Amino acid sequence: MEPKRLPPSLRTKSRYIVFEVISDGKVVFEDVQKAIWNSVAEWLGELGSSEARLWIVKNMYNDDKQIGIIKCSHDRVEHIRSSLAFVKIIGETHAIIRILGVSGTIKSASLKYVEAAKLPYAN
Repeated sequence: MEPKRLPPSLRTKSRYIVFEVISDGKVVFEDVQKAIWNSVAEWLGELGSSEARLWIVKNMYNDDKQIGIIKCSHDRVEHIRSSLAFVKIIGETHAIIRILGVSGTIKSASLKYVEAAKLPYAN
């Protein structure tokens, strides 16, 4: 028997942050993940990072375009954005993380920001 799920009104709300890694060379997902976790842990501490409910979605990271999606709590989006600004090195490569946008669902995040980034005229 499965435990009962919480109704939607009692679940915590999530936001999806679409980011792009701008670097001198290619970076792999594992290095990006380590850099993000280290930056969030340094900036917010352990308590703040646990309250942010941060989750880096592995299967949504594109190695070629270096675009990915982060899931976090809706009231900690600005904290995560500010901690991502402090990333300067990913792996052994100089890099920064640019936020492309924030969305309420993973579907709209991928349609609005990930798919738009593949177009040649998009920024």
